[in-house]
Amino acid sequence: MNALRKGSRLLSPLWSVGAQASATGAVSATARPDGQRRTIVNRTLLRVPEDYPEPWDYKEKGFTFMDAIFDKTMPRFHQNSKLIVIEGNIGAGKSTVAKELADQLGFYYMPEFKMDDILVDRYGNDMRKFYHLFPERFRIPDINMFYKNPMSDMSAVMQDRIFNCRFDQYMNALAHIMNTGQGVVLERTPHADFVFTNAMRAKNWLSLEYFKHYYYLRKKALPQLNFWPHLVIYLDTPVSKCLENIKKRGNATEIAAVDEKYLSTIAESYKDSLKEFQKHSKILAYDWSKPGDADTIVEDIERLDLDFFEWHSGDVLEEWFLPNDEVTWGGWRMHVTDKYNARVQAFDGVDTHEVGELYINPRDQGHFIHTMKKHVLKSPYGYGYNEHLGDERKGMGMHVMGNTLPERWYDYYFKEAYYDNVASHESGLDPYATSYDPDYVHAHH
Repeated sequence: MNALRKGSRLLSPLWSVGAQASATGAVSATARPDGQRRTIVNRTLLRVPEDYPEPWDYKEKGFTFMDAIFDKTMPRFHQNSKLIVIEGNIGAGKSTVAKELADQLGFYYMPEFKMDDILVDRYGNDMRKFYHLFPERFRIPDINMFYKNPMSDMSAVMQDRIFNCRFDQYMNALAHIMNTGQGVVLERTPHADFVFTNAMRAKNWLSLEYFKHYYYLRKKALPQLNFWPHLVIYLDTPVSKCLENIKKRGNATEIAAVDEKYLSTIAESYKDSLKEFQKHSKILAYDWSKPGDADTIVEDIERLDLDFFEWHSGDVLEEWFLPNDEVTWGGWRMHVTDKYNARVQAFDGVDTHEVGELYINPRDQGHFIHTMKKHVLKSPYGYGYNEHLGDERKGMGMHVMGNTLPERWYDYYFKEAYYDNVASHESGLDPYATSYDPDYVHAHH
């Protein structure tokens, strides 16, 4: 049983996190062949065998069936090959804690996804600079645009895009662990993303139709991630303290939009989120009304047994123990590294015709593609194939399934890879955008 900690003092237990090793018939991690041994240790105490494999350069090479034959996954796992996620309300102080934990444990730090991560492309083009040329449906808000006009239909488009990207980022975290063995500290997860959807709905910023669509999509997408975090660290910060921290940041639009009702809905929703995490992950919850320090959290982590799974005692850590051979681990490693099959199963075939906010006028889509060709890329070609922008000449066979990017890896589908799958009659019949109409946006909006 883990506990709610206030500062450096442990209080009464708040959320149970699954039994520790004690029962007869328990399966000990030390007796298993999958390399999951003992628990997390400080990076200065981590010891790996002399023949420990070098990190696999998955961002350059990807990971294919042929790679799986020659590069094994299980030998990479050591006691720190874990996924830790940090959750908490807006203004709780997650980033500071996450960075310090990653540094002390020697983990790879993944900051919270932000819309800025996908709004600037490889060539330095900031999509927001072209929004006056794009149809309104393609002006995906960043967080400041959202705060300025949260009642806009584009709030649902933004939230839909954020969930997609949190899904990608979570797979990135899993891919990093399986390809390198290094643990990951991740800020926020797609599993708890619904706390924001609930808050936006409570403020009437999302329609009921989108709200239903979101939960259907969530139920369809999360199983494709399979692996839940080993450990969830929740910073339980009072709403009044969050508001105080938000005001200190000095963002006028954030201060105006993020009020007590919004933050309170997030806080209440986290109770449901933690109940869901509790079935799969260990949890450390801290009273963060007065922030503690990372040293104390590390001490608590080191006391947890994150390598024990007891059959028939619940699902906590089960997904990390079910694969027990190289073939199975290799399959999951391909799944999270490639992303294609996971995204198809998660997001394809989901009807949106009843969700007005997500509707795209076909003519708007055609104009968007023409604008990308005329003003953004200044080329009829997709990302990675523009010599005038510095790309090297690429031959046939460079693309991978699902897109034609020359690279085998992308961080976020909606950064660049999506562009290959945007199509219209206009773009198909006019690949060079010779029919581009500079007055289209003015005439149609």
